[in-house]
Amino acid sequence: MNAREEEPPPSADERTSSAEQAIHAAWQEGDFKSAATLVLDAYGRELYSFILAQFRHSWDQADDVFSSFKEDLWRGLPGFLWRCSARAWCYRLARNAAHRYRRSPQNRRARHVSLEEVGFLDEAVDRARTSTQAHLRSEVKGEIQKLREELTQADRDLLALRIDRALSWREVAHAMLPADEQADEERLRRLEAALRQRFVEVKAKLKQLAKKRGLL
Repeated sequence: MNAREEEPPPSADERTSSAEQAIHAAWQEGDFKSAATLVLDAYGRELYSFILAQFRHSWDQADDVFSSFKEDLWRGLPGFLWRCSARAWCYRLARNAAHRYRRSPQNRRARHVSLEEVGFLDEAVDRARTSTQAHLRSEVKGEIQKLREELTQADRDLLALRIDRALSWREVAHAMLPADEQADEERLRRLEAALRQRFVEVKAKLKQLAKKRGLL
Protein backbone atom coordinates (compact mmCIF):
# COMPACT_ATOMS: atom_id res chain seq x y z
CA MET A 1 0.00 0.00 0.00
CA ASN A 2 1.55 3.32 -0.97
CA ALA A 3 1.49 6.52 1.07
CA ARG A 4 -1.37 7.97 -0.97
CA GLU A 5 -3.58 4.98 -0.25
CA GLU A 6 -2.89 5.30 3.48
CA GLU A 7 -4.14 8.88 3.61
CA PRO A 8 -7.51 9.16 5.39
CA PRO A 9 -10.46 10.57 3.43
CA PRO A 10 -11.10 14.29 3.90
CA SER A 11 -13.26 15.20 6.88
CA ALA A 12 -16.62 16.93 6.57
CA ASP A 13 -14.98 20.20 7.65
CA GLU A 14 -12.27 19.81 5.03
CA ARG A 15 -14.80 19.10 2.29
CA THR A 16 -16.84 22.14 3.35
CA SER A 17 -13.74 24.34 3.41
CA SER A 18 -12.73 23.18 -0.06
CA ALA A 19 -16.23 23.85 -1.39
CA GLU A 20 -16.33 27.32 0.17
CA GLN A 21 -12.97 28.18 -1.39
CA ALA A 22 -14.12 27.07 -4.83
CA ILE A 23 -17.40 28.99 -4.53
CA HIS A 24 -15.62 32.12 -3.35
CA ALA A 25 -13.03 31.90 -6.13
CA ALA A 26 -15.74 31.72 -8.80
CA TRP A 27 -17.64 34.56 -7.11
CA GLN A 28 -14.53 36.77 -7.06
CA GLU A 29 -14.11 36.19 -10.79
CA GLY A 30 -17.70 37.30 -11.33
CA ASP A 31 -18.55 33.83 -12.62
CA PHE A 32 -21.85 33.57 -10.79
CA LYS A 33 -23.10 30.68 -12.92
CA SER A 34 -20.19 28.54 -11.77
CA ALA A 35 -20.56 29.77 -8.20
CA ALA A 36 -24.28 28.86 -8.12
CA THR A 37 -23.61 25.44 -9.63
CA LEU A 38 -20.86 24.79 -7.10
CA VAL A 39 -23.21 25.77 -4.28
CA LEU A 40 -25.85 23.29 -5.40
CA ASP A 41 -23.33 20.53 -6.01
CA ALA A 42 -21.78 21.03 -2.57
CA TYR A 43 -24.89 21.67 -0.48
CA GLY A 44 -27.88 20.85 -2.68
CA ARG A 45 -28.69 17.49 -1.12
CA GLU A 46 -28.56 18.69 2.47
CA LEU A 47 -30.56 21.83 1.65
CA TYR A 48 -33.19 19.83 -0.23
CA SER A 49 -33.57 17.33 2.61
CA PHE A 50 -33.74 20.25 5.07
CA ILE A 51 -36.66 21.73 3.12
CA LEU A 52 -38.29 18.35 2.61
CA ALA A 53 -38.34 17.67 6.36
CA GLN A 54 -40.22 20.93 6.94
CA PHE A 55 -43.09 19.79 4.71
CA ARG A 56 -43.51 16.28 6.10
CA HIS A 57 -41.74 14.79 3.08
CA SER A 58 -44.13 16.26 0.53
CA TRP A 59 -42.00 16.22 -2.62
CA ASP A 60 -44.30 18.59 -4.52
CA GLN A 61 -44.08 21.24 -1.84
CA ALA A 62 -40.34 20.74 -1.43
CA ASP A 63 -39.89 21.12 -5.20
CA ASP A 64 -41.73 24.46 -5.16
CA VAL A 65 -39.72 25.76 -2.19
CA PHE A 66 -36.41 24.55 -3.60
CA SER A 67 -37.24 26.26 -6.89
CA SER A 68 -37.87 29.49 -4.99
CA PHE A 69 -34.60 29.01 -3.11
CA LYS A 70 -32.80 28.51 -6.44
CA GLU A 71 -34.12 31.85 -7.70
CA ASP A 72 -33.11 33.60 -4.47
CA LEU A 73 -29.63 32.08 -4.71
CA TRP A 74 -29.19 33.31 -8.26
CA ARG A 75 -30.52 36.80 -7.58
CA GLY A 76 -28.61 37.17 -4.31
CA LEU A 77 -25.17 35.86 -5.27
CA PRO A 78 -23.80 39.09 -6.83
CA GLY A 79 -24.61 41.03 -3.67
CA PHE A 80 -23.56 38.38 -1.16
CA LEU A 81 -21.18 40.07 1.32
CA TRP A 82 -19.49 36.93 2.73
CA ARG A 83 -20.22 37.89 6.33
CA CYS A 84 -20.81 34.17 6.85
CA SER A 85 -20.16 31.01 4.87
CA ALA A 86 -22.09 30.38 1.66
CA ARG A 87 -23.48 27.31 3.40
CA ALA A 88 -24.97 29.29 6.31
CA TRP A 89 -26.34 31.89 3.90
CA CYS A 90 -28.04 29.18 1.85
CA TYR A 91 -29.76 27.80 4.93
CA ARG A 92 -31.08 31.29 5.59
CA LEU A 93 -32.37 31.50 2.02
CA ALA A 94 -33.95 28.06 2.34
CA ARG A 95 -35.70 28.95 5.61
CA ASN A 96 -37.01 32.21 4.17
CA ALA A 97 -38.28 30.43 1.05
CA ALA A 98 -40.11 27.92 3.25
CA HIS A 99 -41.63 30.71 5.35
CA ARG A 100 -42.88 32.51 2.24
CA TYR A 101 -44.44 29.31 0.95
CA ARG A 102 -46.33 28.72 4.19
CA ARG A 103 -47.56 32.32 4.37
CA SER A 104 -48.75 32.62 0.78
CA PRO A 105 -52.45 31.85 0.21
CA GLN A 106 -51.45 30.20 -3.05
CA ASN A 107 -48.45 28.51 -1.40
CA ARG A 108 -46.31 29.89 -4.19
CA ARG A 109 -44.59 33.23 -4.66
CA ALA A 110 -44.50 35.19 -7.88
CA ARG A 111 -41.57 34.36 -10.16
CA HIS A 112 -39.02 37.16 -10.38
CA VAL A 113 -36.61 35.57 -12.83
CA SER A 114 -37.30 33.81 -16.11
CA LEU A 115 -36.99 30.06 -16.46
CA GLU A 116 -34.31 30.63 -19.08
CA GLU A 117 -32.24 32.73 -16.69
CA VAL A 118 -31.86 29.93 -14.15
CA GLY A 119 -32.28 26.99 -16.50
CA PHE A 120 -28.56 26.24 -16.38
CA LEU A 121 -29.06 25.14 -12.75
CA ASP A 122 -31.61 22.45 -13.60
CA GLU A 123 -29.03 19.67 -13.82
CA ALA A 124 -27.56 20.60 -10.44
CA VAL A 125 -31.07 20.71 -8.94
CA ASP A 126 -31.86 17.29 -10.38
CA ARG A 127 -28.67 15.91 -8.89
CA ALA A 128 -29.61 17.34 -5.49
CA ARG A 129 -33.13 15.89 -5.63
CA THR A 130 -31.99 12.45 -6.81
CA SER A 131 -29.25 12.33 -4.21
CA THR A 132 -31.71 13.35 -1.50
CA GLN A 133 -34.11 10.58 -2.46
CA ALA A 134 -31.34 7.98 -2.35
CA HIS A 135 -30.10 9.29 0.98
CA LEU A 136 -33.54 9.25 2.58
CA ARG A 137 -34.25 5.73 1.36
CA SER A 138 -31.10 4.49 3.10
CA GLU A 139 -31.46 6.65 6.24
CA VAL A 140 -32.51 4.88 9.43
CA LYS A 141 -34.77 7.14 11.45
CA GLY A 142 -34.91 6.52 15.19
CA GLU A 143 -37.70 7.23 17.61
CA ILE A 144 -35.86 10.24 19.04
CA GLN A 145 -35.87 11.81 15.57
CA LYS A 146 -39.65 11.34 15.37
CA LEU A 147 -40.07 13.28 18.60
CA ARG A 148 -38.77 16.39 16.85
CA GLU A 149 -42.03 16.54 14.91
CA GLU A 150 -43.72 17.64 18.14
CA LEU A 151 -41.50 20.73 18.37
CA THR A 152 -42.13 24.10 16.75
CA GLN A 153 -40.67 24.70 13.31
CA ALA A 154 -38.14 27.17 14.72
CA ASP A 155 -36.95 24.62 17.28
CA ARG A 156 -36.71 21.92 14.61
CA ASP A 157 -34.67 24.29 12.45
CA LEU A 158 -32.38 25.05 15.37
CA LEU A 159 -31.70 21.36 16.01
CA ALA A 160 -31.22 20.64 12.32
CA LEU A 161 -28.71 23.46 11.82
CA ARG A 162 -26.70 22.83 14.98
CA ILE A 163 -26.84 19.02 15.30
CA ASP A 164 -27.52 17.60 11.84
CA ARG A 165 -25.57 20.19 9.83
CA ALA A 166 -22.99 20.99 12.53
CA LEU A 167 -22.97 24.72 11.83
CA SER A 168 -21.06 26.90 14.26
CA TRP A 169 -23.17 28.99 16.62
CA ARG A 170 -22.32 32.14 14.66
CA GLU A 171 -23.43 30.45 11.41
CA VAL A 172 -26.62 29.26 13.12
CA ALA A 173 -27.28 32.87 14.14
CA HIS A 174 -26.78 34.06 10.56
CA ALA A 175 -29.09 31.30 9.26
CA MET A 176 -31.82 32.09 11.81
CA LEU A 177 -31.90 35.83 11.15
CA PRO A 178 -35.28 37.13 9.98
CA ALA A 179 -35.57 37.89 6.28
CA ASP A 180 -33.89 41.09 5.05
CA GLU A 181 -32.29 41.88 8.42
CA GLN A 182 -28.71 43.07 8.21
CA ALA A 183 -27.48 42.46 11.74
CA ASP A 184 -24.50 44.13 13.33
CA GLU A 185 -22.05 42.36 15.65
CA GLU A 186 -24.04 43.15 18.80
CA ARG A 187 -27.28 41.80 17.34
CA LEU A 188 -25.54 38.60 16.22
CA ARG A 189 -23.92 38.18 19.62
CA ARG A 190 -27.27 38.50 21.42
CA LEU A 191 -29.02 36.20 18.96
CA GLU A 192 -26.26 33.61 19.30
CA ALA A 193 -26.62 33.69 23.11
CA ALA A 194 -30.40 33.34 22.87
CA LEU A 195 -30.11 30.42 20.47
CA ARG A 196 -27.62 28.68 22.75
CA GLN A 197 -30.05 29.01 25.64
CA ARG A 198 -32.98 27.83 23.53
CA PHE A 199 -30.92 24.86 22.38
CA VAL A 200 -30.45 23.76 25.99
CA GLU A 201 -34.19 24.13 26.63
CA VAL A 202 -35.16 22.17 23.52
CA LYS A 203 -32.80 19.32 24.39
CA ALA A 204 -34.33 19.15 27.87
CA LYS A 205 -37.81 19.05 26.35
CA LEU A 206 -36.83 16.22 24.02
CA LYS A 207 -35.40 14.29 26.95
CA GLN A 208 -38.68 14.65 28.83
CA LEU A 209 -40.64 13.46 25.80
CA ALA A 210 -38.29 10.51 25.36
CA LYS A 211 -38.77 9.48 29.00
CA LYS A 212 -42.55 9.62 28.59
CA ARG A 213 -42.27 7.30 25.56
CA GLY A 214 -40.03 4.92 27.49
CA LEU A 215 -37.08 5.60 25.19
CA LEU A 216 -34.71 6.52 28.03
